[in-house]
Amino acid sequence: MSDPDVPPLPLPERDAAASPEGAGLRPAPFFVVGCVRSGVGVLRSTLQHHPGLASPEPTHFFRWSEAFGTEPLFRLLLSNPVLQAHRERDGITESEFATLLRQCTSRAELYNRYMALFQQRRKPTARRWFDATPQNIYGALLAAASMPRAKFVHVVREPTDVVASLRAGRAGRAEPLTAACACWNEAVQIASGLKRAFPARVYELRYEDLLRDPQQQLRLLLSFVDEPFEAPWFDGLKWQPAARPAEGGLSDDEQVLVRTLCGTGRRRYGYEEPAAEQTAGPISNKVPGARQAAKASQSAS
Repeated sequence: MSDPDVPPLPLPERDAAASPEGAGLRPAPFFVVGCVRSGVGVLRSTLQHHPGLASPEPTHFFRWSEAFGTEPLFRLLLSNPVLQAHRERDGITESEFATLLRQCTSRAELYNRYMALFQQRRKPTARRWFDATPQNIYGALLAAASMPRAKFVHVVREPTDVVASLRAGRAGRAEPLTAACACWNEAVQIASGLKRAFPARVYELRYEDLLRDPQQQLRLLLSFVDEPFEAPWFDGLKWQPAARPAEGGLSDDEQVLVRTLCGTGRRRYGYEEPAAEQTAGPISNKVPGARQAAKASQSAS
């Protein structure tokens, strides 16, 4: 049964995110992902100042591995009190969301219809939506495959700071040291695989670089997602790292253990000097083969 308060999307709009043929209908969305406490929320709050972009509260639609349409996934999405509070802030009732969920046949369709309703109520002037759910990193490959026009922004932060925050319970319950390291390692490992699979669709950003030079980092990021940049949109924003909670502070031995357990990722993202035989350094967002492809295109023309 349909809900009169939930406007159905025309079929072409419904399939736009899952079909390359729908590419001309509207700008493709993008996802901001990463380990919890890495700065995803900070970037979301910042990008919301862009007049053309709209982002709801974290959705978690790609977080869990249960297949879409199954009762376990529907129970997770419908009964989670945090997600219920998020939908209330987004201006979408539980009845409307339940109707959307039952009517859709895929996560891509659910995103399209949820975002259309959210934008209509919260930011009708926006031309494009993005989702900033850190935990969607776990379903990033599925998101990339089922939404082939979507792009991804991976935010990474020095793991000792992330682990200290997770240990303090800032993202829910406090995590054991090894579990907090695993959160960081799993996120960067998945991001690495996503970037190898879809190099032209993934942009990586260090949280520390965003704090150090926000205007330049935002300019580069918005260029990647094909959005205009104007400095006045972001003037007046306060940029300073969050203080590490005293109760989450790591001892010297714990810091050594974190650097050891997260060593590969720390070297990859330039958080420590690489060993002499390695070449890891600062993040590169260059697309492999792009220069050769451009030359080949020019020769052909």
